[in-house]
Amino acid sequence: MKDTCLIPVFINIMMLTGMLILCSEPADAQNRVRILQSDELEGIVTEEGRIRKLTGNVSLQTNDFTILCDSAWHYMDMEELRAWGNIEITSEREQIWSDRATYDLVSEVALFEGRVIMQSESVLLFSDEVFYSFVTEIALFPGQLRLEDDRGVLVADSGYYYNALDSAIFRGNVQVADSLQYIEADSMFTRRGDEYYELHGRVFLDDLENRTRLTGAFVLSDSTGYRRVEGGSRMRRISEEHTDTTFLWADWLEVHQKDTVNIFTAYDGVHIWTEAYSSLSDTAHYDDGLEHFILKGSPRLWYEEMQLTGPFIHIQLEQDSVRYLESYERSFAVQRDTALDRLNQITGDTLFIRFNEGSVSYMQVYPRGNVLYFVKDSDGRADGAIEMTADFIRLDFEEGELEDVIARHNVDGSFFEESPGVVKRRLQGFAWDPDTRPQRPEEPIESRLPPVSPDRPFEPPPRYAPRQHLQ
Repeated sequence: MKDTCLIPVFINIMMLTGMLILCSEPADAQNRVRILQSDELEGIVTEEGRIRKLTGNVSLQTNDFTILCDSAWHYMDMEELRAWGNIEITSEREQIWSDRATYDLVSEVALFEGRVIMQSESVLLFSDEVFYSFVTEIALFPGQLRLEDDRGVLVADSGYYYNALDSAIFRGNVQVADSLQYIEADSMFTRRGDEYYELHGRVFLDDLENRTRLTGAFVLSDSTGYRRVEGGSRMRRISEEHTDTTFLWADWLEVHQKDTVNIFTAYDGVHIWTEAYSSLSDTAHYDDGLEHFILKGSPRLWYEEMQLTGPFIHIQLEQDSVRYLESYERSFAVQRDTALDRLNQITGDTLFIRFNEGSVSYMQVYPRGNVLYFVKDSDGRADGAIEMTADFIRLDFEEGELEDVIARHNVDGSFFEESPGVVKRRLQGFAWDPDTRPQRPEEPIESRLPPVSPDRPFEPPPRYAPRQHLQ
């Protein structure tokens, strides 16, 4: 071996200066790599240039970090440091453990392989391969990774972590799990310090605290409690008493959360289904603090054998049951008489419907209401219809069947005897299309990936000892 400087010795800190002179290391490289400890040092010259081979209890210092390892080769002319076995790196802002490491002294970029663990101020990251720049503090994970912090666990097929900005990009089967929520997506961008998240592609979010599941092609979430779901959003929400389930699907959805109150607003092609009622509308607004829905944009609502149509519908709930409905202007309600199989109709400027124990108790319309209802004889057979107008009209029901009609002020009406044509009689503005009533979705809103494992991907290296705040 030509021009070889073979000096196998056992050294200590007092001998390092002499060894550096024998190996004729340039002054700037000496400043890049300082030998603090090594059981054995051998200097050689190869086709790759001068190499310092350090073995046993190696401790080195660069401009970026201090490294402990079992062995290391310093390629002085290539400005490269390679280390093996039980590696621990400590810098001002991070700690890193791995089985192998290659560090470029010029670019200050390192490749860590094997059992790689990175610890920053707020997170622990696990992978089997990591590229890390000590200048930009950016970590690239070409393969699967696991992130842990005091909030939970994230796993993904690959990603970038920006340590200085506490931000990250994750791609491929992204999963986030903590005690309050579970998230899936094809990719995710986050500014963790700001609690800002963007989720892209096949997003599934299970809000365990609020018993709500969301899906869509894109979800944005920030620290104010705001969420936006786009790309065919779907929501399933279970009531606090676990007695009712609401499904909502629309083109996109906004959620505002403040303290324990959630406010949902859905837009474009909004469908709502519950056990008690269903609706279609252009927009839907729900406030779980006030327990009410507001439907706008040619909404239609179905409740048992009734359909309500109007430009504005207010649904007031009470302990997850409908307490009353209110609609205006020029609202139209159709109530199917199941005994006669005929359609009672009521319309007017403002329509108010009260419920009692889940069934319609009464309807009233004002001002200038118009009603058409079908009557029966003493044997319960169809016996014609009555149409009337008045400033105030009220229809009372008993177990879903019409029992009484009250009209006040400027009353005018007509009776139509039973005939084949009377059943087809309709008021102006009649709307009855139960075939369009939303049904319970057959496709469940569920996760597509197996649960996040509570176990880390490997046993940590022997030197692994995280800082106290992340243990």
